[in-house]
Amino acid sequence: MRRITPFFPLFVLLVSHFSLAISYPLPPEGSRLVGHAVTIAVPQNNTQPLEVFAARYGQGLSNMLEANPGVDVFLPQSGSTLVVPQQLILPDTIREGIVVNVAEMRLYYYPEGTNTVEVLPIGIGQAGRETPRNWVTAVERKQDGPVWVPTANTRREYAKEGKNAARDGACGAG
Repeated sequence: MRRITPFFPLFVLLVSHFSLAISYPLPPEGSRLVGHAVTIAVPQNNTQPLEVFAARYGQGLSNMLEANPGVDVFLPQSGSTLVVPQQLILPDTIREGIVVNVAEMRLYYYPEGTNTVEVLPIGIGQAGRETPRNWVTAVERKQDGPVWVPTANTRREYAKEGKNAARDGACGAG
């Protein structure tokens, strides 16, 4: 589990969509359990993949697969029941700022001045590439309007797709 407070803009790039955030009231002191169990019925004549149901309920696809072993990821069976994992245990850490639990593939955001936590699914890495392991992060400095400097490898990957990753620019420019 990693605790990162000031890098919120960076994580916005990593989350699927902000609309996927689920807001939970914080539990009483000494408790870490939030949410409740949810089950849904797959509509008759379903033509939608599991990913659509995951997005509709603010879940990552991997979370839905874990909660529903054996389900067809491409076409869940019409009339079947899906478990939506909306009950969870909060990380055992200070409830402030941003907490990323890499093993759960979730970002926990504790908005200042509220008694809530927003939980978002995250994706780290790039499809087809090894996920970083044993990585440690530290905030060394903060900067308003940071500049993104893509690596030479990133520029090559973009070029293969006919895209231009400028040598520098505003965050996310490319």
